[in-house]
Amino acid sequence: MDWKAFFAAFVVAGVVNLGGVMLFFGPIAKADAPSGPLVPPMVGFLVYVILSVMLFDWAARQMHNAYKAAFIVGVSQFLLVNVDFVLAGKRGLMTGAASTALLVITWGCVAFAYSYFAGWKKNI
Repeated sequence: MDWKAFFAAFVVAGVVNLGGVMLFFGPIAKADAPSGPLVPPMVGFLVYVILSVMLFDWAARQMHNAYKAAFIVGVSQFLLVNVDFVLAGKRGLMTGAASTALLVITWGCVAFAYSYFAGWKKNI
């Protein structure tokens, strides 16, 4: 591991993220109360799934490995939702654990199905 690069990224991520939340995101979030769903729940779910699989497909093609892509997408979701929400008290520990299990199962199955049907690319 390149410790200088890691430390630089750590400092920049912390400063930009904290500053962005305090000065940009926080004030907007306080003033922007949701008025309800923008679309019916099933439409929202389908949009989420389509965008997630598009991201996965792009990552799998870039890495030439569906399992690595699934790992990256799943770990990203885990970090963004489970770690942040559990530590901030917005989600219970058992809910975070259940969500983690569901992420592992979902992205593992997605990687298997993608690999199985991507016969023209044996290494994906």
